[in-house]
Amino acid sequence: MIKRKSGYRLSVVAIVAIVLLGCGGKKEPAPLPQKTATTQNKPQQKPQPQVPAGMKLADLKAAGVVTGLGLKGNTEYQDNQPIQFVVDTGDAEGYLYIIYLDNKGNTELLYPNAKSPEAEMGGAYLFPRDFGGMDIRATKDCADCKEDKTTVYVLLSKEPIVDIKKITKKELLSFTSSKGLKMDLNENNAPSANLNLGVIEFVVK
Repeated sequence: MIKRKSGYRLSVVAIVAIVLLGCGGKKEPAPLPQKTATTQNKPQQKPQPQVPAGMKLADLKAAGVVTGLGLKGNTEYQDNQPIQFVVDTGDAEGYLYIIYLDNKGNTELLYPNAKSPEAEMGGAYLFPRDFGGMDIRATKDCADCKEDKTTVYVLLSKEPIVDIKKITKKELLSFTSSKGLKMDLNENNAPSANLNLGVIEFVVK
């Protein structure tokens, strides 16, 4: 009886050892800690530059130009007097550009500007009040002359002109007729034209 009891106890110890250690007597490896995915591990995509929609100055030659954009206002100013005039697109709508051409052949984009960004427009507007409210004054570039001239071009395009800031005197003059500049343009706008043009010339005394 004593031997049986000791054998029974040994059997119980062996079974417990097998259960705890497994058949091979090896411990199972502890599970590896799982890595948590973070946004830092993923490559960040750089935003793709947007290609501006519209046309370039080189495309304007084939755009179909109509010199019928209405510009009305005083055409005689004293030196340092504020300039203002009305731009009337009639029934046409598009992107307006107001460009100043000085006597030395330099151009300056008056609209759009930092205070008044580019946008589709249509109707009658007062410059400069409706185009950022800048203070634009008539000045004489010549020292000993009795009067000087200032010319402003207004373009109305159906599409944005992406490189309008690079426009030159040669390109501006190519839009006007060989007979010279028109002061008061009252012709009807042609719906089929992609570009409407207006020119106003101020005499500064």
